[in-house]
Amino acid sequence: MSAKDRTDELFGVLHYLKRARDLIPEIPGVPQGEFMMMHKIHCCLQEGECRGEQPGVKVSKLSARLGMSMPAVSQMLKSLQKKGLVTRTAATDDRRVVYVALTPAGEKIFSDAINRFLERVNAVAELFGEEKIQQITVLLEDLGRAMERVRKDQPEKF
Repeated sequence: MSAKDRTDELFGVLHYLKRARDLIPEIPGVPQGEFMMMHKIHCCLQEGECRGEQPGVKVSKLSARLGMSMPAVSQMLKSLQKKGLVTRTAATDDRRVVYVALTPAGEKIFSDAINRFLERVNAVAELFGEEKIQQITVLLEDLGRAMERVRKDQPEKF
């Protein structure tokens, strides 16, 4: 396959992937990036390594997990807090450490949206097949890691 053919195919696939973001339900007033932040908060608090942290997950851990800068994470959390979807609490022993958690309203909105998302994904999986879903998930994760590595090692290419 020529480089041009590979490029053309990849552009086509990336176009489909961009449209796949439509699987993520729209929440009025909550951009997809903020929804993804809510998802990461929810998942992190469900995992064993974050459970001991009270009253939520450290903002620094979210930053690391999302591959986002602390200022970018803080800005997004500030927006979610203004909407009443998250709480931020400073640690009593070190005010520099901040914990974040979903509020009951945030949990409700997240839960409703994730249920709609799962319905859509299940419908796609039914048509596409579970085995293919697993294969493409692994491949897309590998592609994402490769892209991040190039982005990190060769920033001039991005």
